[in-house]
Amino acid sequence: MNCDTIREHFDSGLAGSLAPAEREAFERHLAGCAECRADLEASRFLASRTAGLRREIAPPTDLWTGIAPRLAPRTRRLTLPVGWLAAAAVLLVAATAALTVVLARRPSAEVAAGFASTEARYQETALELATVYRQSRDSLGPETRAVLERNLAVIERALGEVREALRADPANRAIEEMVVAAYQRKIAFLERAAALDRKT
Repeated sequence: MNCDTIREHFDSGLAGSLAPAEREAFERHLAGCAECRADLEASRFLASRTAGLRREIAPPTDLWTGIAPRLAPRTRRLTLPVGWLAAAAVLLVAATAALTVVLARRPSAEVAAGFASTEARYQETALELATVYRQSRDSLGPETRAVLERNLAVIERALGEVREALRADPANRAIEEMVVAAYQRKIAFLERAAALDRKT
């Protein structure tokens, strides 16, 4: 297994679900590759920190306030010709499809503002931890510091790429989740790196 293959198997390796032959190759590679060992340790730490996070986010409720009053029961019943009902059904389907397209392509201001606020909190935390790490890294050995800097550069590059993808497709919730995951990995790594000084 090479480094790329090893990283693809991190989740399976942490879960203990690799086949015996794969497990042997996985462990053999890790024994000789400090970079992959550091990445695996960061992934293990991140998994332990995110295990309790919610797996879903409730959708925004701002549309319901306009819909709910229209669903209230009416005391008066109207009888309309069948042709009118058919035309109304066609219009309703067309309007619903158009609304779905608009909502899928353009995030509401509330959702966009919510993510911006979330990202700002992650950025602030990462900046604070980076400051702590910079203050303590001179006490680390040169080899350890080189490994940490190399791994941090990989994390920064991945974060930059997903943030760029989100700028190109701001309505994509899946990319937002990837941005959050990248920040979480960076924060977990910086916490771990800053703590090394206290252990030496």
